[in-house]
Amino acid sequence: MELPPVSSVSVWTYANVLLKRWRLVLGLPLAAGAIATTVLLLSPREYTAYASFVPQDPIPVQVGLSQLASQLGLASPRVSTGSPQFYADLLHSREVLRDVVTTPYAALDGRTLVDYFGLRQDGTSRPILRAIRRVDGIYAVRTDRVTGVIHLEVYTKSEALSAAVANRFIELVNDYNLKRRQSQGRQEREFVEERLTQSQMLLAAAEDSLSSFYRHNRRLQDSPELQAREARLQRQVALRQQLYITLSQNYEAARIEEVRNTPVITVIESPVGLVAPRPRGTAAKVFVVVFLTLVIIASFAYSSDYLLRARALAPGGYEEFARLRGGVAEDVRNLMRRPKTRREHA
Repeated sequence: MELPPVSSVSVWTYANVLLKRWRLVLGLPLAAGAIATTVLLLSPREYTAYASFVPQDPIPVQVGLSQLASQLGLASPRVSTGSPQFYADLLHSREVLRDVVTTPYAALDGRTLVDYFGLRQDGTSRPILRAIRRVDGIYAVRTDRVTGVIHLEVYTKSEALSAAVANRFIELVNDYNLKRRQSQGRQEREFVEERLTQSQMLLAAAEDSLSSFYRHNRRLQDSPELQAREARLQRQVALRQQLYITLSQNYEAARIEEVRNTPVITVIESPVGLVAPRPRGTAAKVFVVVFLTLVIIASFAYSSDYLLRARALAPGGYEEFARLRGGVAEDVRNLMRRPKTRREHA
């Protein structure tokens, strides 16, 4: 059959190329799809544990302390760490992940995630670092900026393990927050304690000034100037007394925060009991495999057809190509024989 020239290719030419190889075009993609389906269905199923929590709002006394520090022109020892994004970053921090991968889990018979990933302990930190990189692929964190809720998903090949790992994440976040709050409570207590001592001294000085004023000025009703000075001293005492009372209240609150051990986050969804099989995505994955196989087979068919038509149009060029190809193959064979010949002579 005479092949059409390259320049006269039409849409029917492309269709004919596929029809001439229809067994290959249909058979291989279907076979690849069947193999992919079998592999996906026989592979171990993953289970997803769901958890969500929300950080507690700052305690009003601590907010008042920050406002008081701003009014005094001082830097508050607190840092703002209550945003959902902060907790998302915390869940991805290396310290948290290190604790997650080195914790023994009952679902693994007391083994760690380092063992779960098949990493051999060699006495160095390399298996732990590799496990940290691997664990990044078995969980996901999502934040809701409107409600402030942090959602956590952990997926492994075991229902119990998924729930245990998710629960460990929640425990580590709460432990971190508890230690941070106690540390901030200690810093706040030291901060307020210093200001309280200064405020007490200033209040005592203002009271002494007012008392001294009364001792030296018995009759005030006849002197507007003395009355104005009395009012100024009384205001000074009242302001410093108010500051002293506020600092005293915040000092007691900071002492309580320093030893408080109640949970700092509110768990909305506990991972225990919220474990479901993870969708395999079989249909989508099989479709991708079939489509890619079809593209590869079609490309191979079109390339073969194009080379056949090009060979028919330029037989001389193809003969030269075949001769050069044979020469290259012969040279390669000769090069491969030389080391073998040298070894035999040696």
